[in-house]
Amino acid sequence: MRLIPLLLLLCAPLAAQPAAPTAESYTLTAYVQAALEKSPEVRQARESSQAAAYQWKSQFAAATLPTLGFTLQGPFYGHSTLNDYRFNVWRMERQDMSAATSLNLNLFNSFQDYLKTRQSRLSRDSSLESLRSVTQSRSFEALRAFYDLDLKLSLQDVTDQNLAAQAEQYRLTEELYRNGMKSLSDLLKSETDWRSAEQRLAAAVADTKSSLVTFNILIERDPFSPAALKADLDPGATVLPQVALDLARALAQKPDVLKARRDLERAQAGLDLALQGMTPTLAVNATLSRADLGPGRPANPNPYYQLGLSLSAPFNFNFASQYFNYRASAAEKKRSAAALASAERTVTSDLHSAYIVLERAYKTYHITSQKEVIASRNLAIVNERYKQGSADVITLAQAQLDYLSARVDRAQALHEAFINRALYKLAVGDPLW
Repeated sequence: MRLIPLLLLLCAPLAAQPAAPTAESYTLTAYVQAALEKSPEVRQARESSQAAAYQWKSQFAAATLPTLGFTLQGPFYGHSTLNDYRFNVWRMERQDMSAATSLNLNLFNSFQDYLKTRQSRLSRDSSLESLRSVTQSRSFEALRAFYDLDLKLSLQDVTDQNLAAQAEQYRLTEELYRNGMKSLSDLLKSETDWRSAEQRLAAAVADTKSSLVTFNILIERDPFSPAALKADLDPGATVLPQVALDLARALAQKPDVLKARRDLERAQAGLDLALQGMTPTLAVNATLSRADLGPGRPANPNPYYQLGLSLSAPFNFNFASQYFNYRASAAEKKRSAAALASAERTVTSDLHSAYIVLERAYKTYHITSQKEVIASRNLAIVNERYKQGSADVITLAQAQLDYLSARVDRAQALHEAFINRALYKLAVGDPLW
């Protein structure tokens, strides 16, 4: 009975240790969505897009809605012009005050409001395309981090299995050495291969931790928090896409190209607005006014309304500034046209580069799959010969390294195929989220 307190005392430190954190499970879709929600770049682009949308609504309201104004004034010190210039000393009387209400609506102003509203709308559309572009790039970054961590976990598992195989080989070599079937050199070579496998496992664990840190930072988790991935690694059909058809689709839907087109249209609207500013402005305004206080208010009619026509020339000693403003707008249009041409050229280059990389990834995957099968068969044959004493330790070590290399190459090729498939979708402009 005296042993029970002693056992409890010895087990207390073990019970006090915190339990290892459980690995949270993620699918690719869930992880990409979580990364987009936590991305500062996406939030920044979204706020910029909302700001541009509110600016467009403000400009549209200013162009289409009437302006309502209220005015109440009266002197509280000095001579009152509304009451026979009577001198007021820190007081206000009803007969000294005037109040007016006005409602103004611009019906036409030589398309100035139309051009300004069009500029604002194109700025909104350009911001939306910027948001799409940022969302696409952040989605691809998250997708690559997901597959990279899954690859590193797979390689760590392969390396761990290789370590177990090397340890088993050492035990077998040690037994054969004791029975006089292997030399001391074979035993030392086997142990060297075992230690090399331990070294490879340590490197694989470090690579996994590095990928885990990147994985967690994108979703704002603790960098070393474990994660369990549910990756669908069925490659499916590995038929190459039709790059000629996809190029036309990319030029029609890629966010970078659409943004450049909206910027060019906005520059054209700015040029039209600058040109309009150099010509006379014809305006039609409707006004409804009412005066309520003071002796100066009209007796009849009240309220009164007007429909006015005005023509104003812009040559008020500022023709030079208007001319230079026009030249600046023309230069901005040329810059936007060059930016559009550059964006289209970049899309063409990126799409064909992504096609070449995807083609290589598919071929590499098929080759490495065959290579793994061949290396597995060869290792089984060499293992059997080694147990029978007809194969030396160097041949067995080479067969194990070939099989390890084949498994690593296949895992890398499989993950590269998924990443490059997503890269091709990114180049086409198909959504990744």
